[in-house]
Amino acid sequence: METAAAQTVADEHGVPFLGIRGITDGPGDPLHLPGFPFQFFCYKRIAADNAARVTAAFLQSWGGA
Repeated sequence: METAAAQTVADEHGVPFLGIRGITDGPGDPLHLPGFPFQFFCYKRIAADNAARVTAAFLQSWGGA
């Protein structure tokens, strides 16, 4: 939802936009962590780190506009 809202604002102002999301929802708990909120904070950190890596790799390989 938040990415779609940012995209809408960018479109309205003619600004290029690329959203990279970190998804934290998934089936089960592969790390078998204790329940909420520990799982949430742990997987949120993993998703944020993964999104940062993808963003950095994209920016390094992007030739610009």
